[in-house]
Amino acid sequence: MEEFAPMIVISVIFILLLIVLLFLLQSRNERILRSVILENDSSNHKELFELKEKMTSELLLFQNQITNTFKGDFSQLNEVTVNRLINIESKVHESLLKGFESTNKTFTSVLEQLARIDETQQNLRSLSENISNLQSVLTDKKTRGTFGEIELYSILESVFGINENRFLKQYKVSNGNIADAVLLAPEPLGKIVIDSKFPLENYNKMYDDSLALGDQRRARLEFKKDVSKHLKDIATKYISDPETAEFAYMFVPAEAIFAEIYGRFDELVQLSYQYKVYIVSPTTLMAYITAIKAIYLGQERNEKVELIQNEFAHLAKEFERFEFRFDSVNKDFDKTYRDLQSVAVTAGKINRRFKQIEAVELSEPIEIGEDAKLSTQISFDEKNEI
Repeated sequence: MEEFAPMIVISVIFILLLIVLLFLLQSRNERILRSVILENDSSNHKELFELKEKMTSELLLFQNQITNTFKGDFSQLNEVTVNRLINIESKVHESLLKGFESTNKTFTSVLEQLARIDETQQNLRSLSENISNLQSVLTDKKTRGTFGEIELYSILESVFGINENRFLKQYKVSNGNIADAVLLAPEPLGKIVIDSKFPLENYNKMYDDSLALGDQRRARLEFKKDVSKHLKDIATKYISDPETAEFAYMFVPAEAIFAEIYGRFDELVQLSYQYKVYIVSPTTLMAYITAIKAIYLGQERNEKVELIQNEFAHLAKEFERFEFRFDSVNKDFDKTYRDLQSVAVTAGKINRRFKQIEAVELSEPIEIGEDAKLSTQISFDEKNEI
């Protein structure tokens, strides 16, 4: 044990020395590490400060750029917006002006239409008053007869004019009765009597709603009796063979009454056929007398066929004379045309000769062959004409 004791001491000492050395190395390393860390911290702090400064400057620059950009965009947007608002305002103003003009025109038109409507209403009132007055006038039997006569004469004059060779007013038959009018139709028709009848009173009662149904039926029977009596009176008073035609016309001046007779009173229509007194309205009478006028004109034309043929023969002679004279004038024009051609040829040669003399070209002889030929031809044609 004693032999190993120094070795143990030495070993312990060596170990302690190693521990001390390790401690010193560790402390040295820590100092070095601290210094490195401090150096790194200072360097990092400096770099961070520089980075911070750089980022701050860049942020300020970016902020300035964004601010400038926003200002430019906002100013441009503001300008565009102002321009668009101005355009919109002008268009709205223009549209409002057009709208006001259109509204004014419409309002003016409406006022004109209202004025016309007011005028029309006044005319309708006047017409209503006239109709009322007419109805009050037509309640009198004599006045109705006068109205029918006036309408009858108006139709006759519209077709024939004022011509006593076509019709006569207030014609007196040999039996002493006086008809309203007579048509002077060509043979074999002869004199066709027309008498106006206006059965209005009972016709109005037939459709008067204020009356009872029994009264309306009685008015219907009275209307039928009135028309039957008129037909009989015309047949007995105004049909006188051979003085007048074998038939006559009963003129009803109201289309409604005429339609009522032909639509609802067939027995009256058949009775008119038996009496040979044909019921006519203003429309149908116009058709009848127009047909009679056409027959009359056709007969006149047939009667004057020989005279027309003679006139055509005179016209044919005059046309032959015109043709002969036209041929003569045409020959004179042909001769004059040839003379003008010869004069034109001679004038042309004289003009050319003057130009030759002016240019001192006197060696060329004057051409007379064509003039000689032309004069020979003209004299030959004149001899043929003679």
